[in-house]
Amino acid sequence: MIAFINGNILTMEKDGAGAVIIREDKIEKTGPRGIVKGIKEAQIVDLKGRFLAPGFIDSHIHFVDTGLNLARVDLSKTRSLEDAFDITKERLEKEKKVTPLICVDFDESKWEENRLPKREELDKLGSNRAIIFRRVCGHIAVANKKALESIPKGWKKIDYNTGILLEDVVLYINEIFPPERKEIETAITKAQKKAYSLGITSIHDMTLKRYLDVYREMEEKDGLRIRVYAVLPVRDMDYITSWRGKWVKTGGIKLFADGSIGAKTAALKLPYPGTRTYGVLNYEREEIERIIREANRRGFQIFIHAIGERAIELVLDAYEKELGENSGRHRIEHFELADTSAIKKAKKLGVILAMQPNFIANWGKNGGLYENLLGEKGLHTNRFKTALKEGCTVCFGSDSMPPGPVYGIEGAMEHPIEGVSFYDALRMYTINSAYAGFDEEITGSIKEGKKADLVVLSGSPPDLKVDMTMANGEVVYNRL
Repeated sequence: MIAFINGNILTMEKDGAGAVIIREDKIEKTGPRGIVKGIKEAQIVDLKGRFLAPGFIDSHIHFVDTGLNLARVDLSKTRSLEDAFDITKERLEKEKKVTPLICVDFDESKWEENRLPKREELDKLGSNRAIIFRRVCGHIAVANKKALESIPKGWKKIDYNTGILLEDVVLYINEIFPPERKEIETAITKAQKKAYSLGITSIHDMTLKRYLDVYREMEEKDGLRIRVYAVLPVRDMDYITSWRGKWVKTGGIKLFADGSIGAKTAALKLPYPGTRTYGVLNYEREEIERIIREANRRGFQIFIHAIGERAIELVLDAYEKELGENSGRHRIEHFELADTSAIKKAKKLGVILAMQPNFIANWGKNGGLYENLLGEKGLHTNRFKTALKEGCTVCFGSDSMPPGPVYGIEGAMEHPIEGVSFYDALRMYTINSAYAGFDEEITGSIKEGKKADLVVLSGSPPDLKVDMTMANGEVVYNRL
């Protein structure tokens, strides 16, 4: 038994608590400080004024990619093309391998040159090894000649002159250059350890069929300690079952209605300022309606990526036509450039909005990428406050850019126009995300009978640190 006392306990329930008692994997009791008296066998954790909250639920993450990226060339902190090239050269000289080198998470808006790398520049780095620079959004990449020659025929949106790759060919780069099964397992193990340090105990993973197989094998071998809702691409609909194990479950499908703002592929009603580019719609309305109809018939939850207002409108119209009461808790992922009418319509239809506040911390503040690309409109993305005011169900995730609810809470609270309170941000990372994944009966709040998934936080919001993480009653991270 473990008893938490002397903290600011945020249960996400209507009642507060002065103490929480854990027995094995469950929350046994919550109540006033006095409930601990007379329990001799309990290990007492004195919070000393820290926050105790439900474990964070990242409702939109690419978990295996997060783990794989830990072993790849990380370009996220580079501030120029020269920096990025130097880091890549260092890895090429060190490894001497022939397998493709995937360099990840660059953001050209933070580079001095403020442009994408050129194919010829990547050719100079190494002409005998496939090299890919993948942007942080995952919707655009640049490949050298060797990499372009290695991509199987049939993939679209490849410019062989510039080396630029767009959308599917980037999103599924790990299928074009597949990691070995052991690499996948190692990636999950590394990502799980990272998640613990961030206070994450559950994830909605936008994953692949091959990764799901590894998750299941790890669960069978007792090697998994994070709750995984595995959401598969729409093309794998026939592979999905409403399967649930101790740690892993399925039941969701994912499709992309458009692209991203950073890649200028999010579908807008007006062109990106200074361009003739409106972004891309990946489906005709009739095709989205057919997918929604079929998935809903099979009882699957639908996750549709829609960022630009044109894509959001398309998806909402399709949902309106094909759904009655939204008992399937179907979702729109990102919902970044929604106007007020779209927010009201989402509320009317009961569509869950899965949003990423870390995008604001990354790009949504004054002078950031969104304002630079979209002008004044860029400060009105990710309308958290308005969505809550209108009564929408909003859940928070990271899209792995980067994972980290504390960082997301900062973005949610410091939005230049649509900021929300710490408590509201926390709700969207906990009980709302549990509801968005049909898990509100087992996690998402500190309530008797629920699983003991907890996080201890110190500091003053939004400046917070994760001090302890408990998953299923086991302390998996501790720096107290």
